[in-house]
Amino acid sequence: MVEYKIIKQTGTAVKSQQNFEDLINSYAKMKWTVVNMLTHRGILKALIVRDKEK
Repeated sequence: MVEYKIIKQTGTAVKSQQNFEDLINSYAKMKWTVVNMLTHRGILKALIVRDKEK
């Protein structure tokens, strides 16, 4: 079984781009994988997935 999560960028400044990258990397350490990314109304969002632990 898998679980999904949507994470989003906070703020719109260039610094928030680095913060979002850091956020994605922190989820990667918890075995999350980015499935898709999109921008909606100027906010970057990512769909992430991982195997659900039993």
